[in-house]
Amino acid sequence: MKIINFKVFLISLIAQFTVSFLLQIGLKAPSTLDFLRLPRLVQEGSLTNPLPAKDDLWQVIKTKIEQKKPQPFQLKKESSLIPTIYASGDYDQVASYLVVNLDSGVVLAEKNMSQKLPIASLTKVMTAVAALDLASPDELFSVSYNASLIEPTKIGVVPGQKMKLEELLQALLLTSANDAAEVIKEGIDQKYQEPIFIQAMNQKAKFLGLLNSSFANPQGFDNPQNFSSAEDLTILTYYALRNYPEIAQITPQGYQLLPADNNHKRFDLYNWNGLIGVYPGARGVKIGNTEMAGKTTVVTAEREGKRILAVVLGAPGVMERDLWAAQLLDSGFAKLGISPAQITPSQLQVKYLTWRYW
Repeated sequence: MKIINFKVFLISLIAQFTVSFLLQIGLKAPSTLDFLRLPRLVQEGSLTNPLPAKDDLWQVIKTKIEQKKPQPFQLKKESSLIPTIYASGDYDQVASYLVVNLDSGVVLAEKNMSQKLPIASLTKVMTAVAALDLASPDELFSVSYNASLIEPTKIGVVPGQKMKLEELLQALLLTSANDAAEVIKEGIDQKYQEPIFIQAMNQKAKFLGLLNSSFANPQGFDNPQNFSSAEDLTILTYYALRNYPEIAQITPQGYQLLPADNNHKRFDLYNWNGLIGVYPGARGVKIGNTEMAGKTTVVTAEREGKRILAVVLGAPGVMERDLWAAQLLDSGFAKLGISPAQITPSQLQVKYLTWRYW
């Protein structure tokens, strides 16, 4: 089986090289080999609206990235913010956490909020933001063979098929699909005919004043140059939810069906956030998991007109991640005079049993 897989890979590699060579010398490759070409953005008028010269390209991208000015939102520590019954518990085992009043920016509880840490798929919040800066939700991206190979969390994109950016964002934020993230990156790079997407993510971080963040890939794979902090993730999340209605509409969903159409097969997208539909008023936002980062989450909830955000970085397991995030939300609401929800492990286990794996 390994020999067969190697042969398939070798044949595909040779075919891709052949297609690229034919294009370089001005010949058209057979249409049956279209799926082997580099990813391309399907966009009307792309041939009649050439991109600016390379020297000016980055300025164009920077202008797009900086169009949505961040609204004033500064985290404020209360002078009395010291370890209390609200900021102590089993969740102290995590590397970092932060609880914030989203309406005022007041920090309600925290541990190592400014520490640079691996964040796993929480990276995808920035991926979504940068993508929406540089492309419109209805633009189509072609799936490359390379993107179809990306592991481990994936929806199973098919080489040669096409997906709208809005569909890719649903897969990215609900199912945390790494293959969808790769399609987005490749599609943006192809649109601007330069490998600019990761640069754009980092430029966006700089624009937002995220001093402890760096991005090396769109998925959140472990990499010394892919990290953030609970503080930066809070600022990024606030900005994303306030300025990008597409993100705010996607993240509270528990499930989304992408029916088969002329562009792609059917996709069933389940939200792996265990607090959606369990914790009262929970509205996302993103979970993650890698070996170095452990289990991570950014979650918001609204109760009695008050909004709280909790970040958890470095939990040892999914149950601990969700349970401790719920406890941190409770601690924040308690400081605002709202009774705790007191989510139990059994409630979370019931939710986990509804998830389907493909």
